Amino acid sequence: MSTDYTDGKERRHTAEIFRDNWLWLVLLGSVLILAGALAILVPAVSEIPASKILGSVLVISGLVQIMQAAKMLNWIGFIWHMMLGVLATIGGILIYMDPFAGVLALTLLIAIIFAVHGLTQIAFAIRVRSQAGWHWFLVSGFIALIVSALLVAKLPYSHSFTPATIAGVSLLFAGCAYVAIALASRKAAAST
Repeated sequence: MSTDYTDGKERRHTAEIFRDNWLWLVLLGSVLILAGALAILVPAVSEIPASKILGSVLVISGLVQIMQAAKMLNWIGFIWHMMLGVLATIGGILIYMDPFAGVLALTLLIAIIFAVHGLTQIAFAIRVRSQAGWHWFLVSGFIALIVSALLVAKLPYSHSFTPATIAGVSLLFAGCAYVAIALASRKAAAST
């Protein structure tokens, strides 16, 4: 009986956190959408290596996610957001620095980063399933897992179809998930 009360209290607290920080969530989603678009477009139209673009994009989006997590410090979902931000930042640094020899090792590193990112997003979606728009995180997590599988399955790559292109799609979906849950939280707050 007390478990139901705790779950209900936690759901209300989560709803308040999303409602109070909806603008930060929209900002984070927008950064991820921009990052995904850059990861897709820039390698196709410039001489900048795709790994440098993807690494830079992940570092920037990871840092924004860490800042956003700090805004939700007193919430149980803080750890999920912080883990996603730290993962993206560290993964971006590793991809940018390219410490492993060869395209195969770099592609596998990107695949591992997106697999872990996808699993973390799915776990987060399950954690906040009582919130409007939670399914966007579930979809985004599955997209990240599909991206990871595609990265491994499609070796080697041509110049026009790079790991950054595929990863950019995952970042676009993650950004849309943040914007969707933020706007759903804001709409739910306005209707109450």
